[in-house]
Amino acid sequence: MQVASRFLLVWGIVEPFPELAKSPAYSSMLLAHSVTEIIRYGYFALTLSDQPTGILGWLRYNTFFVLYPLGITSECWLVYQAIGPASQIADYWGYILYAILAVYVPGTNILYRHMMKQRRKTMKGKAVEKKTQ
Repeated sequence: MQVASRFLLVWGIVEPFPELAKSPAYSSMLLAHSVTEIIRYGYFALTLSDQPTGILGWLRYNTFFVLYPLGITSECWLVYQAIGPASQIADYWGYILYAILAVYVPGTNILYRHMMKQRRKTMKGKAVEKKTQ
């Protein structure tokens, strides 16, 4: 779902309507996505090479509390801003973008709950590791 939303925003929203790249929502979306990916792939690289993840592990399972709402709000705002210009091309494009916004609500809930479950599982494991050391 994350990859699909990123494709939508880059190729489906900003590519046809480049003026939206000047929006503060675009900058905040890029910031949220970039920080998330740096942490995620840094964490994965350390995990795959059997290195201790330390603070990167903590960041991986805690920064989403701030970065998900920032990124998702930015994405929704960009989609909303694109409705007007998209409707000028064809009415149905505006309706499609409204439908996409309607999907964001349950989609966000699914992604957020998944991260909460992953966080609980990982943080519980880290607490057990500390007690046994």
